[in-house]
Amino acid sequence: RRLVKVQAAMSDAEEICEMFLSYPNGLTLTQAGNYEEIYDDSFVASVPSPKKEGGLVNYSREEWLSLIKALVKGLPDWTFGGSIWRPLDDEQGWDDEETGEGTIRHLHLSTKMFGTHTGDGPNLLKLEGRDFKPTFKEVVFPVEWWTLSINTRKVPPKIVALQFKKVLDTSACSTGGYSLVPGLLFAIGKPLSPPPMSLQYPFACFPPHDAVDVEDPNWWQLRMEIFHIITEKTPEEKEEMKRNIDRQVLQTCVDSFPIRDRPASLIDLFFKNIGLRFLGTVTRIATKP
Repeated sequence: RRLVKVQAAMSDAEEICEMFLSYPNGLTLTQAGNYEEIYDDSFVASVPSPKKEGGLVNYSREEWLSLIKALVKGLPDWTFGGSIWRPLDDEQGWDDEETGEGTIRHLHLSTKMFGTHTGDGPNLLKLEGRDFKPTFKEVVFPVEWWTLSINTRKVPPKIVALQFKKVLDTSACSTGGYSLVPGLLFAIGKPLSPPPMSLQYPFACFPPHDAVDVEDPNWWQLRMEIFHIITEKTPEEKEEMKRNIDRQVLQTCVDSFPIRDRPASLIDLFFKNIGLRFLGTVTRIATKP
């Protein structure tokens, strides 16, 4: 007897989600013509902010459609590279919510967006009132977690919300670990500048224009993580860290001299013009309230 594997049929909500993830190049002509209709008039997208202050910002239906169309123009091979997290139990495992507007199914997605910045002329990339000439760089976004909320009571079902959750994996990205507009600008060498007091908490989400290497997606993220760890410490822990840094810097300075010239005290060290500016900088960061 031959066994045939039967794949469960997609729900209407899943089909809408697949249309969302297939935009633009994976859609048929009919689907492309009807693409905007899958969004409800009340649709809200909560996405990483294109402003230098960071955080999330809410886009209306029209604002989201304008953004995604601008991305597709500037990066003609744009793809969401997404898939739906399907529960083991198709009947009970979905994340459904009963509301006054109907049954909302929250579909959790993993994406790995990709595109090449080649748009020119009428397809020039336009974001936040600025034009970006083609750099021909590949923009590889991190693996990200998104939630797409669909009202399944409407006929046909409509997308009512898109929510950015978190970045899951930055190991292969070129966006500095950032998503959507911030990540795209980072990848093409036009990163958002940080606020003027970028070293104060909360720290800037984006590297400055004069960053050491804006092509490296790891160094700035690591620096920010270290700063956050320091600021979350208690005053006692900060004082202990300060003492440890003091000892380490002093020992490093002393060891930098030939044995016969090594200073006998901090006073000698000072008068030998070995400033502890590094210690001062790190101490200010470590003890920042």
